[in-house]
Amino acid sequence: MKTYQLKFLAWVFSAFLPPDDPDAERDDYYELLGVAPNANADDIKKAYRKRSLQLHPDKLRQRGMRYNGEVITEDEARSRFQHMKAAYDTLSDPKKRQVYDALGHRGMDVVNNPSHAYDPHVLISNLAKSSVFDRAKLMALVVVFFGLVLLQPILICAKIDQMLAKDGGALEDASWVALLVPFWIFAVCYGALLVIGALPRLRGGSVDYTAALPLLSWISFVLGVLFLTLKFDNAVSWTYAGVFIPFYFWMFFRLVEAWKDRRDVTESIEKMVTIEYIEKYVINETKQDEGGNDIEDQLHRHYNDLNEEERDKINEDHIIVHVPPKPQAPGTDEVDEEDEELERIERSPEYQEAKARHEIANKSIWRIILPEIPLIVLVIVHLDQNKDWNWGVTFLPLWLAMFFECCGGCYHFFCTSALARIELQEQMQDHFAKEQGDKTTPDGDEETGEAEKEENGEEAKSEDAAGEKPNTDEADEAGKDGKSTPDKPAEIDTAVTVETPAKEMDATKPASKTDDAIEKEVSAMKAKEIRDELQSYGISTVAFLEKSELVDALVEARKEGKSPVANDKPASAEVPDDDDEDDGFIFEMDEDTFHFYQQAEQEAETKATEAQSKAIGSFCNIIFQTLIAALFVAKLNQVYEEEEQGITDGTSSYSTFWILFPFLLIAGCIVSCFACAIFGASGIDNVLATEDGDESGDGEGEGETAAAAAAAADTNAASPVVMPPPPLPVFEKPPEDTNASNGQAPAVVEETADPPADAPPAEEEDIDDLD
Repeated sequence: MKTYQLKFLAWVFSAFLPPDDPDAERDDYYELLGVAPNANADDIKKAYRKRSLQLHPDKLRQRGMRYNGEVITEDEARSRFQHMKAAYDTLSDPKKRQVYDALGHRGMDVVNNPSHAYDPHVLISNLAKSSVFDRAKLMALVVVFFGLVLLQPILICAKIDQMLAKDGGALEDASWVALLVPFWIFAVCYGALLVIGALPRLRGGSVDYTAALPLLSWISFVLGVLFLTLKFDNAVSWTYAGVFIPFYFWMFFRLVEAWKDRRDVTESIEKMVTIEYIEKYVINETKQDEGGNDIEDQLHRHYNDLNEEERDKINEDHIIVHVPPKPQAPGTDEVDEEDEELERIERSPEYQEAKARHEIANKSIWRIILPEIPLIVLVIVHLDQNKDWNWGVTFLPLWLAMFFECCGGCYHFFCTSALARIELQEQMQDHFAKEQGDKTTPDGDEETGEAEKEENGEEAKSEDAAGEKPNTDEADEAGKDGKSTPDKPAEIDTAVTVETPAKEMDATKPASKTDDAIEKEVSAMKAKEIRDELQSYGISTVAFLEKSELVDALVEARKEGKSPVANDKPASAEVPDDDDEDDGFIFEMDEDTFHFYQQAEQEAETKATEAQSKAIGSFCNIIFQTLIAALFVAKLNQVYEEEEQGITDGTSSYSTFWILFPFLLIAGCIVSCFACAIFGASGIDNVLATEDGDESGDGEGEGETAAAAAAAADTNAASPVVMPPPPLPVFEKPPEDTNASNGQAPAVVEETADPPADAPPAEEEDIDDLD
């Protein structure tokens, strides 16, 4: 950029440059070196060597610290030498010298501190300290910009109103080609930018002809507008089907461009891989010998170990994505084996960006297919065939496109957020179900229990056999002796019998398929159903806190063959029934699980917020387009209706400027906001300075309110707010304290909060008093 261009930009945007400090003594760099402003690099270098001998502190010390007949201090000598060194560094660099020649010391402050050019606090501070004239230049620039943007629509609306008015006006007889001079100027400038952007891709060894698609589509659109103006001026007698030929090519080139973008994005997605995939399958690919056997002791290399040529070759064939860390549920490995390569790629920002581009290309294709092509066909038929149908029917494809887009926005606004939360709930439910399954059905306990049941069953069988054998022997001996044994009544039993408790009988009973079926059936039931059945058996469920305990109690009750008992007391009196709460899972959320839940919920909220923001933007766009189209269609209907009625002495319809009113309203709001921001920058700077002062925490001169706020802030910092976990089932009885069950007072844990950061320190003895 040349010097006069920098000077012009500095003059226009001088309000954002640092203000000149009148107290600061800044000598001109050319005067410090003793050269002319048009001196070349050699002259500046010779002058710097000469001035270095004069201003170097060591040389001055040899001359008794005398400079130009005056005695100066070492600090002053060092300061003068540093200023001279800064002048040489600036003038010896061509770019810095160009900035200095155009902007002076104010420009060098921006060059030395480039971050200030993008810091809003610094820019607002500079704007607040600038003069009214500098702010007026900025405001004039804003007004001129919006004036140029709206100039062409204003001219078109004014001409149409004067053509339809009874008295006419100055623009009534103006040619449409002359009226569109602002558009022709803009078309030439924009076309030149497209040519500049397409030339690098059209030159060289590999020519990309698709780079000319934007330029071709723009040329087609401009030609279509030119043909329309010639038709309106009656310069050509073509039909509208012939006038709209450039618009056919315009839509065709746009369709090809959108299809090409979608194809490029698809190819980019197919080339996306992770760095782990590159290191495992590309860099460290398993090599084989001539016999087809894997070569052992191969060198394992990382991506960072490759040289530049190897990296360039890999980057040509693949697109390496950066996968953000995925929140892992507690109890799972850091790297989930089921997490496939594609799922990891989908979490990367590169994939998300490519997906957004793919959606934009699809929308462009469907926008051309549905609203634009049918709309232009209906308009041509309406104009060439002089159809008397309503213009709202002609614009039917546009209404349908807006309706479908509105439906898509509603889906993203309402359904996307709900689906994100449902996905989170399912993820948490699966995690808790897995934890519950690990607690209730450990493999080792099941095997041990079955082994014990089998052993007990075998012992019971052997005892029964041993008890029956003596009776059989006695009967055989009696038969041999020839003695008959007297018959004993069957209902009289002189043997002493001991009833075995039901639990012991179950312990000695061998495992059967019926017991396994009972356990499976009970485990599949919900906790609420298990409680109800236990209460029907007369078993209290107050002491059961987990589902595993409820399952064991119900299995035991069914094995004992218990039957329901009459209970006048309703079940709801013992266990609170909440229909709105799902008691399917009873779980305890530890700290790690809660942090995982927080992180997953934050990601779900972020996705929902992004989807809702896009949907709101889509709604605003639809409302704006619908309003403009409705005003335009209503105006056409009124004009054509009056023409059919033979009204030639002016129109009674509303002004064409009402169609332009939404644009004027938005432009007026934006200009007003710019005016408030530019001329009210002093107040904004004071507010920001006050906030910075409050954050510094001096604490001096503040009232009780500020002190109370600081104390509240420290209290909140000591006890941070934690997001609540998902709703838990209602327990019948909370776990009792151990000390309370032993008859002791429950233990009370005293919480000690950290002292506030701004609390006054402990009183110390004054050193002066000690003296």
